[in-house]
Amino acid sequence: MMMTTPVRSGAALAACIEDDAIIRVLPAEKSAATMKFVDWLQETLQRWACGQRGAADRRTLDMIVQAAEAMDYRLSLTVQDIFDVVEDLDAALDAGLLLLRGFDRPVIRVHLVSKGAAQ
Repeated sequence: MMMTTPVRSGAALAACIEDDAIIRVLPAEKSAATMKFVDWLQETLQRWACGQRGAADRRTLDMIVQAAEAMDYRLSLTVQDIFDVVEDLDAALDAGLLLLRGFDRPVIRVHLVSKGAAQ
């Protein structure tokens, strides 16, 4: 079972992003402002996962969390990797499972949820 981790600071967000992860942002709504924010969030987190981790990038993560709060959203993350899906990878491979390049990359889902939504 995947756990959802709430994020309340840029440092907490940075700590959750694994190297080489695939980032998916799940928006609360599809308004133009929200989708622009989602694009900024997706691009920033993908750069972080690819190793772009300077001081300016840390400040950007802080700004993202603050912007989400100002827009009345909260951020939370779920992380899934191949072992959440396949219990025994060797047995699955022996049974014919085919793996694509990059199969071992974790998938991080960033949930952008309205603070008024039920938890």
